[in-house]
This record gives sequence, structure tokens and C-alpha cells, in this order.
Amino acid sequence: MLGQLEDIYVPTNERQLRRIQRKSDELDTAVRAWARTLIDVLPKNLPLDANEVYVLSLFLSQQRRLNLQMDREQGPPETLARGALRLLGLGAAPNLEEERAVHRIACARLESDIERACALQTNGRASPDGERAIDWRVAIRFMAQSLYHIAAELDLRKIENSAQRFQLAVVARDLASAVEDARSAMLAAAGDREAAPVR
Repeated sequence: MLGQLEDIYVPTNERQLRRIQRKSDELDTAVRAWARTLIDVLPKNLPLDANEVYVLSLFLSQQRRLNLQMDREQGPPETLARGALRLLGLGAAPNLEEERAVHRIACARLESDIERACALQTNGRASPDGERAIDWRVAIRFMAQSLYHIAAELDLRKIENSAQRFQLAVVARDLASAVEDARSAMLAAAGDREAAPVR
């Protein structure tokens, strides 16, 4: 059983803690691998720099994790056999508190990596919290959400010559151009602040 402390569930024994840590590591690895697979099927000549591709992969990973969490909490569709097992008390009910703890740990790790990667983009020239930096970050996040909407139900290893791969390429090119524009505006604003005289 997990105890609740200010909305943070704390495992009550070391075995449960190790299980939660192992599951969160497995979840983190799985969603990042899925994101890398999607990145690999996108066109190679997108106008994104290496850090933007990394940020995109992190947002894709986070979107994948969130959808897995929602699917897990909704549970599988009820069938006659599953309903009978549940009524007889034979079906193993998932420990939702533990599952949420697993997802919170994986979520926090991804968010931390996103924050660091976004902060790197300005190369120390300006605070990444400015309006232009937010626009740039939103552009990458929107790109990730749009690509995920197409790719979520696909087997990415089997779309080599499919219409879905063409659709992904078209969406990726359009939205990567928006990211490029947002990056240019962000760096120009950072340069303007650097050039402004100190008063």
C-alpha cells in the first residue's frame, strides 16, 4: 500500500520502491525508444538543429507516456470473461496508486530533460523564459503533438512506403519550418537584448 504525503505517494517498503523504480526505468526507456523510432522515419533534411530534434524526441516521449497512462487508467474493454473473473474476485486489479507513481517519476525525468534542453538553445545569450523562447518551445511541442496524432496507432517499423509515412513527412516539413521561424525570432530577440545598452 502506498502512503500519501502532499499528493506524493511514498512506497511503504523497499521491495515496492525497487519495483516502482524498475517500472519507471522501463517506461522511460520504452517511450524514448518509440520516439527515436518515429524520428528515424521522418525526412532527414528537416530545418531542425540537433538540439531541436532532441527536444522534439522528448516531447514525443512525454506524449507517448501520457497516452499510455490514460490507456492504463481506463483499463481494457470489459468482456464477459473479464467481468465474470472480476465478480468472482479472481481478476488481479491493477494498483493504480503504484502505476501513477511510476508515471510521475518518468514524467519528472522527461520534464527535467526538456527544461535543460530548452535552456541550452539560447547558448547563454539570454534567459530561455522570454516570450520568443516560449513561442519556439510551443512550436516544437505542437509539432510533437501533431506527429503523435498520426503515428500513435501505427507500427513504425512497417510504414516504409506507406501513405502514413508520406503524411508524416508533409506535416513534419511544414511544422519544422514553423520551428525554424520561431528559433530565428528567438535568437534575434536575444541578440537585440545583448546589444541594448545597460542603463
